[in-house]
Amino acid sequence: MNTSKNIVYLYSEVMPYAIAVMRALVNDFGYKVDCICWDHNKRTPFVPVDEEGITYHKRSGFTKESIIRFIEERNPPLMYIVGRMDSLYLETVLHFKHKCHIVTGSDNQWLGTRKQKIATVLSPVLYQKYFEYFWVPGPRQYEFARRMGYPTNKIIWNHLTGDSAIFNKAYTDNMPIREIKYPHKIVFAGRFTKIKGLDILMQAFTAAKKETTNDWELLLIGSGEVPVSKESYIVVKDFMSGEAMAKESKDWGVFCLPSTREPWGVVIHEFTMAGLPIICSDSVGAADTLVINNYNGFVFKTGDVHTLKNTILKIMSMSDAELLSMGRRGHDLAQMHNPSIAAYSLVSAIR
Repeated sequence: MNTSKNIVYLYSEVMPYAIAVMRALVNDFGYKVDCICWDHNKRTPFVPVDEEGITYHKRSGFTKESIIRFIEERNPPLMYIVGRMDSLYLETVLHFKHKCHIVTGSDNQWLGTRKQKIATVLSPVLYQKYFEYFWVPGPRQYEFARRMGYPTNKIIWNHLTGDSAIFNKAYTDNMPIREIKYPHKIVFAGRFTKIKGLDILMQAFTAAKKETTNDWELLLIGSGEVPVSKESYIVVKDFMSGEAMAKESKDWGVFCLPSTREPWGVVIHEFTMAGLPIICSDSVGAADTLVINNYNGFVFKTGDVHTLKNTILKIMSMSDAELLSMGRRGHDLAQMHNPSIAAYSLVSAIR
């Protein structure tokens, strides 16, 4: 049995929630994590920094020969690869296929499209050739892995989790503030791209404001193609780190993710932990386990401006006490996931 205490990540663009799981691998198991990650064509300005037990390496600095040599020196019992998106990574895992456990993370939802049905036939070449295990966050992703021919004992759960240390603390710190005066502010945080449904959200919110007199505002946080609005009650801010959002969330009342395509959506977990009621489209994978209608939020039909407007009106008509109760219930629901559970799930591939 390989007893090396090294784990290698072959990653795309590292985000803070992934780092939280790496920290758990270090703190809970004593592993050292080497993460090779993309340093070009980044979608966000976030740049990870080395810390105790975790070292980042620029993907651009490797060739096939050097990456194989790098991994051989570490002799990891397990390698995590982000998916099929990097040909160098795929060539690398082929070299180590029978030398260590190869785990791929996937947020792909099973949608039954023609392309996916073809993939089920080609899975021995597309997936099974490279990966021993599928690591999935929810039931739609589990179904995808099963359709790709992976048996249940080769599918690992609890992939993709928010940083509980940060967002649970935000709940503890911020709920007393919300109890004094509940913030009437709906927030979106993510990339400013069409698939996030920002146009739908802005239309629905504006329509809701025109139907009733209230003090609710809409805050959009992110990077990319900045949305434009002439309305004073719609405010746009630049990308924020997870820690900054957790701190600022004391001034936020509801989180909304109106995406037209959202395989998972870690932000749902982050803001349920922080105690915010949730509005999201039914395309959001995380809604399956983290949003229950009328319990801690509302799920609306993807792309339906009218339904989203009515959902926002429902939120605007709720009392502050009702919104606080929704947030508390969501926080409790969110405790089923955390970075430590994710790390233990990943390491189960070794044990």
